[in-house]
Amino acid sequence: MNPSRPAGTPWPAGLVRRAAPVLLALALAACAVGPDYRTPQLAGVEAPAGWHATLPHHGSRMMLARWWEQFHDTALTQLIEQAGADSPTLAQAVGRVREARASVSSSRAALLPQLKGSGSAVRQGGFGGSQFLGGAGGTGVSSTSLSPTLGLGTFTTLAASADASWELDLFGGKRRSLEGADARLEASLADWHDARVTLSAEVANTYLQQRECEALVAIGETTRASRRETLQLTERKFGAGFVAPADLAQAQATVADATNALESQRAQCEQGLDQLVTLTGLDHAALVALLAPGKGRMLAPPDAGAPDVPAQVLSQRSDVSSAERAVAGASADIGVAVASRLPSLTLAGSIGINTFRISGQSLTTKSWSFGPSVSLPVFDGGSGAARVETARARYDQALASYRAKVRQAVQEVEDALVRLDAAGRCLDAATVADAQYAKVLEAASARYRLGAGSLLQLEDVRRTTLSASQALAAAQQLAREIAALPQPCMLADRASVYRQWDLPLDAALRQEGAHGTPLVFTDGIAGAARFAQGAGRHGAPG
Repeated sequence: MNPSRPAGTPWPAGLVRRAAPVLLALALAACAVGPDYRTPQLAGVEAPAGWHATLPHHGSRMMLARWWEQFHDTALTQLIEQAGADSPTLAQAVGRVREARASVSSSRAALLPQLKGSGSAVRQGGFGGSQFLGGAGGTGVSSTSLSPTLGLGTFTTLAASADASWELDLFGGKRRSLEGADARLEASLADWHDARVTLSAEVANTYLQQRECEALVAIGETTRASRRETLQLTERKFGAGFVAPADLAQAQATVADATNALESQRAQCEQGLDQLVTLTGLDHAALVALLAPGKGRMLAPPDAGAPDVPAQVLSQRSDVSSAERAVAGASADIGVAVASRLPSLTLAGSIGINTFRISGQSLTTKSWSFGPSVSLPVFDGGSGAARVETARARYDQALASYRAKVRQAVQEVEDALVRLDAAGRCLDAATVADAQYAKVLEAASARYRLGAGSLLQLEDVRRTTLSASQALAAAQQLAREIAALPQPCMLADRASVYRQWDLPLDAALRQEGAHGTPLVFTDGIAGAARFAQGAGRHGAPG
């Protein structure tokens, strides 16, 4: 209660009238035109209650952080780390994050008052004279009337001023602009995260394909060596007159075929090396030296896992998170467009000082001004309404893109689970087939050496055995395709998690930089909570 005013005494009418505009401005400043964003609700076809494909290991989750280390392959780990440290794609993503962060700073600055200062010092003089400029009518104008400096000598003018202005955010247009900038920053962070995960998955898959290629080269070398032994045996039989010339020609042809296939496979391996050079930025010789110790070694696939609730996977995909943040940004743009059609109020003030010096004397004047100014769109030919309609149309486009991205994500995860489910069965069958065909080949070779079998039968068995060995290598590669599975399962919506636990985005990024890998949590919010409480609110990629 105001002690200078007795209880029950009304406020002076003049004070109320003077305060009314300020109170009205404050009330309007609490409003924000345009829709308040809510995360779009997805239909069942876009976010099903469960997966249709069989879940590996009944849906138990795998460790997503540094998932490639589950292969226990130092070369793979070094390649992924090198690719992350020297990737043009990641550099572009980082640049987009910096651009979005600068846009947020600009939008935040627009909410604050603006202050400018200016100053000048001018030394001025003129030339006196008595010349008159005569006109056609004989009337003359003195030259002193053309310049105020004539006849005054030399003088100095000093001026300094400070100008302040503040455009009140009456209808929330600037706040909507900041909201949109924040959403686009989070989208760029999700894109950056997606680029990192995609790069690591691409390096892993290329590396695994390279190891498969090396294994196929080893199979090709074994096949050619076996056919050369058969050729030598056939040559001896031909020299002794036990086989026809056609058998010798066939044996020579099979060796040539094996050599052709082997050289083709080696060329494919060279192409794989070139792809790894492109992805990692390593020198070709350094890459060959890095891969040499484990050449031809087939990596055992680790256990796969995936959350049994599709919504968990979808919320962890960075591409889906980026699309959702794009919808949020488009929603905020509607408010910006609506606010541009409404009046704007600007408070402006200035203070200045001017000094005039001449002949040792000076005259100083001081001035100030303060007052509001209102800008009201009266007629714009419909451009304002068109801006609003454009913003709404872009929102609809972003929403449709988000829904399409979710559907694509569901399909990709379903396809990955189908491949994983089939991989185990294919690998078991291919392993048995390869082992049994190897026994058949051994028996057929023994029969041919003893003269009990024909070369045609032996080569038919050898071709079948080679196909079985290649099928086994392909099945092993299919089983190792789980290297692509962590990509849709990575926790990408880090911005919302960090925000919930009061962890600044910059600090979170620096924390990721310190670890050298994306921050991921195998148990969602609970894992994020432990990180926020333990790994700290300080620290680290900014």
